[in-house]
Amino acid sequence: MKSMPPLFRAQSLAQQAYHTIRRAIRDGQIPQGEFFSETTFAEMLGVSRTPVREAMLDLFREGVVEIIAKRGFRLAVLDDNAIIEVRMLRVALESLVIRRLCEVATKEDIVELRKVLAGEATEDDDIFSVDEAFHMRMAEIAGLHQVKRILLGVRGKMYLIASGAHVAQPRTDQVVDEHSELLDLISRKDCQAAVDAVTAHVERSIDAFLAARDNSPATR
Repeated sequence: MKSMPPLFRAQSLAQQAYHTIRRAIRDGQIPQGEFFSETTFAEMLGVSRTPVREAMLDLFREGVVEIIAKRGFRLAVLDDNAIIEVRMLRVALESLVIRRLCEVATKEDIVELRKVLAGEATEDDDIFSVDEAFHMRMAEIAGLHQVKRILLGVRGKMYLIASGAHVAQPRTDQVVDEHSELLDLISRKDCQAAVDAVTAHVERSIDAFLAARDNSPATR
């Protein structure tokens, strides 16, 4: 298993551990099927086991990892029904956010969201980090903080689908255009078109994750 960067005290250590481990899952640094312990992650992150334990319990509650008595943690495996549920949940939650944004978003909010898309809201400039920052900030601006929390868990399950697999470049290019189009529709208060756009966006993203998984050398 590849090393992970040590944590620093900006956010709480538990929050940092959560996001760092979650990203490691996304990037394929944590192998499917292998067991790992709090101690392993604590040593890699340079912290005590307590923040790691809190992070792992959050990931367990979200269904991203499993806890196996006397063996530790391992990544959850999503069957076809679970993937269908992830798809339905993501569409439903994103639609709630968009409907609310059409009601409350100001011109200043739209400007801010465009800055997020330009990578100004995260130190990481990869498409996945920018995409997540964008969707999470939309939920915050909409005032839907519980929805945001649930969305984080759903997105974590999406990362399980194609952990470490390469999503085709044409799809990552499309994501940028789809985000921009979505903001145009929200700014015009064209709610139904915006909901349709975010639904199509989510469907294409999950399909791209599934295609990446199926084309991964590990699944051939």
